[in-house]
Amino acid sequence: MAKDHRLFVTVTSPDGVLTASKNEAIGQMKFQTEVTGFYQLCLGNHNNRVFLGFGVVYEGFEEGQRELEEDQKVLNSTLARIQESTQKLQNQIFHMWRHYNLARMRKGKDHYLLLSNLSYVSWWSAAQSAAILLSGYVQILILKRLFYADTSRPQC
Repeated sequence: MAKDHRLFVTVTSPDGVLTASKNEAIGQMKFQTEVTGFYQLCLGNHNNRVFLGFGVVYEGFEEGQRELEEDQKVLNSTLARIQESTQKLQNQIFHMWRHYNLARMRKGKDHYLLLSNLSYVSWWSAAQSAAILLSGYVQILILKRLFYADTSRPQC
């Protein structure tokens, strides 16, 4: 029996309920505490037993939980505001992009309209210039005939 290195460990809650127990030579023991109060830890082998008492205090647990919930609400509202702002920004960028594309299309349409009208205007300008020159020539001929003196006929 002296060669037995196993240690028997038990944890008892403040209510007297056995919370955890282990009987091994090596290892760790993990357990959850749920109640505020003094827990009792019993360490024993085949010869001796040692009792240790330790206290667990959940002071402000509810307050901490409330603060955590309030922080969660603030975080959620902040995230909601960020999401709302992002959505608004996306919408405005979409409208800016749409108006930019419409302006580009109008500019292109105006450019091609000017190019197509250029030849039309050039031909009509040339035709009007020719008409002006022709009417000027006709006017000069008429004025010459008006002042032309025929020497073969008698004059007044």
